[in-house]
Amino acid sequence: MMEVEVDMPVLEPFQEEWVRDGSRFRVIEGATGTGKTYVFEPELFAEAHKEDANGYEFWWCSPTIAQARAVYENVKRSIEDAGLSTLYRCIDTLREIHTPGGGVLCYKTAEHPDHLFGIRNVKHIIVDEFTRCRIALWPALLSVANKTGARITFIGNYQGDDTEWHTWAKKMATTPKFRYWKTPAGEAVKAGIMAQEDFDTARETLPDPIFKALYLCEGSSDPNLLVQRGAVADLWTNSHVIEGPPALTCDIALHGSDRFVVMAWRGMVMVEVCVWTKRSATEVEDIIRQKAKEHGAGLSQISYDADGLGTYLRGYLKGAIPYTGGSAPVPEKGKKMSYQRLRDQCHFLAADTINARGMWLKDDAHREELEPEIFACLRSAGQTPAGAWRIAPKDEAKRLLGRSPDLFDPIPIHVKSTINGASTMASSFKRRGISIRRGYYEDGLKRHFNK
Repeated sequence: MMEVEVDMPVLEPFQEEWVRDGSRFRVIEGATGTGKTYVFEPELFAEAHKEDANGYEFWWCSPTIAQARAVYENVKRSIEDAGLSTLYRCIDTLREIHTPGGGVLCYKTAEHPDHLFGIRNVKHIIVDEFTRCRIALWPALLSVANKTGARITFIGNYQGDDTEWHTWAKKMATTPKFRYWKTPAGEAVKAGIMAQEDFDTARETLPDPIFKALYLCEGSSDPNLLVQRGAVADLWTNSHVIEGPPALTCDIALHGSDRFVVMAWRGMVMVEVCVWTKRSATEVEDIIRQKAKEHGAGLSQISYDADGLGTYLRGYLKGAIPYTGGSAPVPEKGKKMSYQRLRDQCHFLAADTINARGMWLKDDAHREELEPEIFACLRSAGQTPAGAWRIAPKDEAKRLLGRSPDLFDPIPIHVKSTINGASTMASSFKRRGISIRRGYYEDGLKRHFNK
C-alpha cells in the first residue's frame, strides 16, 4: 500500500491560532497578505485524508465559478506534480477530487445558494472571499452543516464595519462555538511574511480608505460606494424580476475606440449582452437593426449614448432615443431633482435599482468583467457647492479598472427609460409580493431624495 504524505505549511503564531481553534464556526476578516488561502487550502486537503473522511465531502466555496475552478486546478496540478494522479480521481466537470481513502474534495461556487441545499454528508466547509459572497449563502450552508455537525470556516478581506457580513459576524459573536478574528497586515509584517517595504508602498500609493480597509482592517474599502456587494452579486440571480417590454441600449464605438456594446432588455431583465470591436458606422447601424429585429424592439425602444461618437446615429436611426449624459437631470414626477447632470441621476437610480434587487442580468457571459465595472462606476463624489449630487468621474473608474467601463455604460442608459415609470415597476413587484426598499447609505439617500 502506498502512503501519501501531506506536507503542511509552516504557520506563524497568528495563523496557528486560526487553525488550532476548535470552534465549529470560524470567521476571519484578514488583511491582504496575511495568508488565509495559504493556510486553509492545505488544511481542507489534509482533512479529506483523515481516517474518518471516507464517504464525506469537504467543500471549498468561492464567490464565482471561475474562482472555484482556479483553486480546483491548483490542487489538481499539485497532485499531478507529485506523481500521484493514479491514486486520485479528478472530475473536471464537477470540480471534485476523490482521495484514496474515500474523502471527496468539492470546489463549489457560492453564486446560487439555493443549489447547495439538501446535501447530507459534508464534514467541513471553507468559504473563500466570503465578504464578496451573498449573505443568503449563510442559511444554505447552515442547513447543510447541521445535518452532520460540519464545521464552517469563513475567510476573506475586511470590507468595512457597515457591510452585511460584518454585521452578521457581530450578531454571531454571542453564539456558542463561534470565533471571530480581525487580522491587520501588521501581523504579517511582524511575522516576516510581508515586507515592510510592500506595506509602506501600499500606504503611499493606495487611496487612504482602501489602504485602511485592505491593510489595517479599518473603516470601509470605499465609503463612497453606492451599491451593496451582496446586491451586486444578486444581479445574476434575481429571477423574481418579471420581464417587460423589449428594449435595446447601445454604447457606440467605431474603429480604434472602446468596445461597441449592445444590451437587450425585457423590462428590467437584461436578456443578452453582445460586444464587438472595430466596427464601421454602417456595420454598427446594421448590428443595431438586426438585434432590434431579433428582440422585437422598435426604434423608439432603442437608446444609445449620444455623447461623442454616438452622435452620428441621429442621422441613421431616426426615432431612436439619444442619451446625453452631460445634459440637465430629468424631472421626476414633475419635480426638479438635485443632481448635477443626467449622468449622475441615472447612476444614482441604477444603484437604487440594484440595491432594491429590481434588476436581473439574465445573461452572465461577461460577469467577470462587468461586476468590477459596477463597483468602479457606482461611487459618489459627494455634492457640488450648490448641493447637487454627483458620481465619481469616468476617468476615476478607468483608473481603478485599467480600462474603460464599456460593459457597464448601457445600464444607466437603460435606467433613464424607467424614470417616471417607477410606479409601474413597483406595482408589478407588488403583484408578485416583492417589496422595494432602499438598501444602503440610508442617511445620504434621505438627504438627496429629501425624504
